[in-house]
Amino acid sequence: MGKRSIQLPLVPHDQVQINIEQCEPFEDHDSLTQSLRKATGLSFRPNHDSEVNRTMSTVTVVPAMTLSWHNVVARPIVKDSANKTFLDKVFSVEEAIDGPHLHREKILDNVFGVAEPGEVLALMGASGAGKTSLLNILTHRNLNTLNVAGAIKINGQIVDRDLMRKVSAYVEQDDMFVATMTVKEHLNFVSVLKMGKTHTPRDQRRRVRMVMDDLELHRCADTIIGSPKGTKGLSGGEKKRLAFASEILTSPPILFCDEPTSGLDAFLAQQVVQVLKKLASKKGMTIVLTIHQPSSQVFQLFDKVCLLSEGRTVFLGTGEQAEEMWSLLGYPLPLNFNPADHFIATLAIMRDREEECRGKAYKMCDHFADSSDGRELYRAAVGPLNSTTSNSSAYSEEDIWRGNEKAKLHAVQKYKSTWSQQVWAITKRSFLTYYREPMLFQVRFYQCVLVAAIFSMLYFQVPIKQETVMNVNGLLFLTVTSMNFMFQFAVVEYFCNELPIFLREHFSGLYRIDSYFVAKNLAELPQYILIPVVFSTIIYWMTGISGSITGYLTYVLVAILSANVGISIGYLMSCIFGTLSVAIMMLPIFVIPLLAFGGFYMKTDSIPSYFQYLRYLSYFNYGFETLAISEWSRVESIPGCTSASAEMTGGRCYKDGRAVLESFNFQEDNFYRNIGIMFFMIFTFRILAYLALFTKTSLKR
Repeated sequence: MGKRSIQLPLVPHDQVQINIEQCEPFEDHDSLTQSLRKATGLSFRPNHDSEVNRTMSTVTVVPAMTLSWHNVVARPIVKDSANKTFLDKVFSVEEAIDGPHLHREKILDNVFGVAEPGEVLALMGASGAGKTSLLNILTHRNLNTLNVAGAIKINGQIVDRDLMRKVSAYVEQDDMFVATMTVKEHLNFVSVLKMGKTHTPRDQRRRVRMVMDDLELHRCADTIIGSPKGTKGLSGGEKKRLAFASEILTSPPILFCDEPTSGLDAFLAQQVVQVLKKLASKKGMTIVLTIHQPSSQVFQLFDKVCLLSEGRTVFLGTGEQAEEMWSLLGYPLPLNFNPADHFIATLAIMRDREEECRGKAYKMCDHFADSSDGRELYRAAVGPLNSTTSNSSAYSEEDIWRGNEKAKLHAVQKYKSTWSQQVWAITKRSFLTYYREPMLFQVRFYQCVLVAAIFSMLYFQVPIKQETVMNVNGLLFLTVTSMNFMFQFAVVEYFCNELPIFLREHFSGLYRIDSYFVAKNLAELPQYILIPVVFSTIIYWMTGISGSITGYLTYVLVAILSANVGISIGYLMSCIFGTLSVAIMMLPIFVIPLLAFGGFYMKTDSIPSYFQYLRYLSYFNYGFETLAISEWSRVESIPGCTSASAEMTGGRCYKDGRAVLESFNFQEDNFYRNIGIMFFMIFTFRILAYLALFTKTSLKR
């Protein structure tokens, strides 16, 4: 590539601007910027206007969408206590706490409102006012315990859950990230999954840079995200901005936020709301959020507030209009007092004056509903009569997307990336996690070497004679059990801890269930092969049991298979029970009986008939029998038969290795059958784990 000269105009140095887009074919604009600064000695910033225009021509442009709702009624679904199961009664904690205090039959009662493009609307109210329930209804989320009626509209057209999820993004209260990723890596991961089908990798990288600039994340682009219990990383405010960045990569027209300032101090809370204000004004997004008790500085940033009390709309409008209404009703704002605190305190229901407070709240709700502002708001929420039909679920998707065909093309796809893109992105992220998280690979590897060294010293160059027959058998059985327990509980812990992140990302439409499950298996497979190979190699050659290449390969293969059958069962327990405490509790109940029927502690012919089926489920038995066949079938004679040795072996001497196999009722013909069964178990348990994960995910929709 030939060098290019850049002609700079003769202007004062503080007015110099260089458009680096004129310097194509450079792709790395940051490197070009540094080179120009070094060569010229000037301080300048690159002009990204043409880059932004090119990127925005292929990235979804934000169409203006007005969100409205009217006649929204929500009632709790009350279970009949007589039909409740024991677990329902034990675990209904929220019902036990909130039930006695829920005096009203309706959680929301004819709520109405409008959220306009380019504005931030804050849903506010005292605890129990209904703001979270309203947000859930607007987003069509978490409605399993509610009976809901009413209309949710976009641009005057009634929408269902599928369309709402296509046109909106949702930032939940709790931030969930993979702690070992950096900010840029996380956004690149999300960009592949949200833009993979319709945008080139170069466009994705440009979009990530733009979003980081918009949300001021470029300074921490290479910082590990971190977690409260582990690696130190981003601050609370930076994590919240990263959550916003993840959702706005494709410029959704509507953004919902659940308590975005929760857990942040006043300064960080103000920064977060300023970011939302910037997104609304700059991109024309419709932003709706819930907030409990904002500071006065944060309150001033809201374009409009929607105050709720007792499940009804008390007010919707600007902060100044709210002050006027409160003053008109005899509750003027005190001097130097936080307006938000004043409004919420006025609407609070005090236990010692419930009837009085409730009557005051109802009076204010009725006043707003009957006022000119309230009637005008209701008419705007209902919209033209011809925008609805007798069928409340009907909507015209074409009307909503009219004039925004590119936005529609991107949004209507359920998944924005192909199956292979999803698998590759998740696999890559998982590899990075294992590489950076010591407990997931490094510590496990050192643990493997340490345990193998201990076993090797304990059984170092064990000779084959009558006194050592049981020692060799013990080593073979220990190999199988060690490979199981070295991984099984760790797999359950990691899978259960990652499950909430999977559920959130899947429900956000990032990837499919099967792509996640396949990617997770692919990412973990190398270590679940490497570590058993290292473990079995150290033990096999240090103990010198048979010393043949065929015996070594068999030993390694059985170690790998034993580890992966145990891991597959760990997956299954994790997917069935979901929570770490329950899965860890249930795992031994399943595994220990299989261990008892592994053929070492009890001969298979002495197992009671009603437990015989467990023998065929015991992968310990298949692994132990395979190793025993590989070891003892090569031993033609066992020396040292004396009366003393006979006592050590249960009153008998073993003529050769086949005699040892006969004592355990092991048959040489089962060698290949056992290996095939262990492969079959690996695939069967993982398929069952996938089906359990699919079922659990479907039930949570």
